Amino acid sequence: MYDVTFLVLFTLWVFWFLKSRKKNIGREGIIFMYRTQFGVKAMEYVSKHYTRTLHALKYVIVGVGFVLMGAMVWMLGQTVAIYLLHSNEITQFIKAPPVAPLIPYFPKLFGMESFFPPFYFAYFIVALAIVAIVHEFSHGIFMRLFKVRIKSTGLVFLGPILGAFVEQDDKSFQKKDKFKQMVILGAGVFANVVFALIFYGLYVGFFFSSFSGAGYVFNSYGGQSVPIDTIDSIGQDVGPIDVISPLGYSAINLSEVNINGTTYYMSTGVKELIAQEDLVGNISVLDKSPAILAGMRGAIIQADDVKIINEDKLREFLENKHPGERVLFVTEDAEGIKKHNILLSEHPNKSISYGYLGVGRIEGKAKGVIQRSLRWFMSFKDSSTYYKPTWDGNLVEFIYHLFWWVMVINLLVALFNMLPLGMLDGGRFFYLAIWGITGKEKIGKAAYKGAGWLILLAFILMMVFWFFGII
Repeated sequence: MYDVTFLVLFTLWVFWFLKSRKKNIGREGIIFMYRTQFGVKAMEYVSKHYTRTLHALKYVIVGVGFVLMGAMVWMLGQTVAIYLLHSNEITQFIKAPPVAPLIPYFPKLFGMESFFPPFYFAYFIVALAIVAIVHEFSHGIFMRLFKVRIKSTGLVFLGPILGAFVEQDDKSFQKKDKFKQMVILGAGVFANVVFALIFYGLYVGFFFSSFSGAGYVFNSYGGQSVPIDTIDSIGQDVGPIDVISPLGYSAINLSEVNINGTTYYMSTGVKELIAQEDLVGNISVLDKSPAILAGMRGAIIQADDVKIINEDKLREFLENKHPGERVLFVTEDAEGIKKHNILLSEHPNKSISYGYLGVGRIEGKAKGVIQRSLRWFMSFKDSSTYYKPTWDGNLVEFIYHLFWWVMVINLLVALFNMLPLGMLDGGRFFYLAIWGITGKEKIGKAAYKGAGWLILLAFILMMVFWFFGII
């Protein structure tokens, strides 16, 4: 409610701002542009006082531009392939369209709250302001460094959505050599990458100063892989049971199965395939463990009177318990706190004498450069530990998620802006690069137009396959 109130007040402020400054407001379709000279002197100051540093950064900026462009084109290709080959599977988990503007509350609107933190309007407007200002200010600095005339700076309004711009004199800009133009075009996304790294540092530092371990997060129940030919008998159906997995909870029909005198659970679907003799080799079964029988889920935060702060603390607790002992476990998840009075069982591994609960973790393998990079960036957190704020919870969560969104949106803007598409910085950057490499402007223009049409085709294909995937 606080955030919705802020959205309403901000919208009213935008209306008042545009109405009270009509003389400086221009309109292009549904977009309003407030033109001023604000910031030009600051750009001039930086370009004059840090000339040597800025000239040294020229080659870094162009290099980063090429890397971002290559990364974005590669990711676009990967995403198109996923939607073409697996649209039904991907739309089961991701309802949001693949091509859509980043809007406030989208995790809640599209049921993606398990993938993303809350995205309040306050996060949106603060992140957008930071992203736009550093992006355009960086453009302006290098315009002045290369003596490109700046006609105006200002704000862009699309309803309550705020942006910024630096308007160069096109003739002055196009007179510069190709490399200088590429530096100016790439300067904005370079600044966004730098600020993404700055806010990543703030994000990590704030985490260590404001959070501590408060539980053990499990995402699977005890189980094992067994050869089909070791099955003695298949018993009655006991489902549906809410089974936890790395993707969340889902009600799965389970059947009892007896293997070497021990009863396990297996999916009823697997049972049917066995009956049809369509399976060979091994199958996965779940232990008939205390955890699955009790429907435990979320994070274990307490066992009897012992605070469970991480996996090691839970293991230490269980190692001092015997099969047949009763333990009061306390769990916490999005639905709140629950208590489970559980009778520990014998461990499936007969050589282990302490009590068995039957919870664990499955860590999926990171595939590809992007997943491995994301896992490395988040490696400062232990994925099996449930963290809680050490002081004012709501404020800590708000600041923590704000840092995350500013970091992510800076990175997303940097990547998207370097697509070789006409309306983006990457469009002219690509055109100039091809022209410079081939020495022929006609080839640069042809490549630029061709890339633009291919990207638009990719967007259309993704949207079509997404649409048929959700219906």
